[in-house]
This record gives sequence, structure tokens and C-alpha cells, in this order.
Amino acid sequence: MLYYILFNQYYTAQEAVIVFLITIVVFLISLTLHEFAHAFVAYKMGDPTPKFAGRVTLNPFKHLSLSGFLLFIFLGIGWAKPVPSNPLNYKKYRKGIRLVSISGVLVNFVLGLIAAIIYAILLSTVGFANLAMEYVFLTLQYFMLVNSFLALFNILPIYPMDGFNFVSSFLKPNNKYIEYNVKNGLKIILFILLFTLLIDLLFSFDLLDWFLSLLYNYIYVPIALLGA
Repeated sequence: MLYYILFNQYYTAQEAVIVFLITIVVFLISLTLHEFAHAFVAYKMGDPTPKFAGRVTLNPFKHLSLSGFLLFIFLGIGWAKPVPSNPLNYKKYRKGIRLVSISGVLVNFVLGLIAAIIYAILLSTVGFANLAMEYVFLTLQYFMLVNSFLALFNILPIYPMDGFNFVSSFLKPNNKYIEYNVKNGLKIILFILLFTLLIDLLFSFDLLDWFLSLLYNYIYVPIALLGA
């Protein structure tokens, strides 16, 4: 990501730095609210673990993973520190797992939706009046893109993604799907990433990018263009 932005021929040096900073800020806000949602819902469901760990906070540095942040800067794919939680403390065990699991995804979906609505309103009222407004629209676009990525990637029913925890809450603990995922989930994700890279190299089609832009292309962008 860093290379693409800083060496993009369409940006001046100043514009490249501004776009880079916008991307970082959007990523930090979106990831922080995602993790805060997990921590807050877990705490409200009766588990004090996130509170004791200092994770029921909007301070991005409490949620930041240095390795995940650096990978986002250079490769455009990143993550935060997982929120520690003990489902045995939940008032309602299975309901708690489902709500905690899906809360981050829902927050990202809503953030992208809000950005699309604001984009539509500004497009119909102010438009691209000046350079400052162009950066505002660009920021909203990144909010839609980043949150589309976070929502769809986390909803995958593969360990350790949120979608896996949500699906597994409907199954018995000794289910073979759960056992296989816990053992091989990270390998499956790595295989998916490598497979999509191979498809891109052979056929010039980024399958992962297509999947992760579904929300952006078919929900957020149509809403944003309502202001045109």
C-alpha cells in the first residue's frame, strides 16, 4: 500500500503524503471501533476480562498490533490484537458468543454505510467544490473500502475469524468442523491468500479483492452515488 500511494503517478508528493495519512487514520478508526465493539459487548454480557485488559476503550493504541499495523502499511492487509474474553462468564453462553462475534462485523458494516450516506449528502449539496472537499470525499471512500474489507474478511467462517465463532456457537463443541478449523484454520486462510495470488498472476483477476469489495461495489457505492 505504501509503495502504491507514494509512487502513484497521479499524485504529487504532497498529495501522496496526505492520502497515506488519510488511509492510516481511517484504518485506525475502523479497527479500533471493531475491537471496541467486541470488548464492550463481551463486558455487557457479563465478562469482566476485556475490562481488566483495558480493552473497553476507544484508545487505538490499546487495540493496535504492531505487526498487523506494519503489514497494513506495506501490504494493505492488517489486524489488531484479539480482545481477550471468557465465554464462560457470559450471562447466556451461546447468545453471548454470537453477539460478541458479530458485533465487530456489524460496526464495520454500519461505518461503511454511514460514510456512503454522508458521501451522497455532500455530493448533492456541496460537490467537489475545492481541493479540501476532494480529500473529504476520498476519506469517505476509504471508510467504505476499509470497512468493506474488515466486515467481509472477518465474517469468513474460518478459525480464528469472527464468522467461525458465530457459526460454531450453533454447533456442539466436538463437531468435526470445529476441530478441523481449530487445527487448520490459519493454513486455510494462507491457502486462500496464495490461491488468489496465483489466480491473479495467471489470469489477472484478483479474486480476494473482488470478494472484499462486494459491499463497496454493490451497497456503498450505489448509495453514495444517490447524491449525483
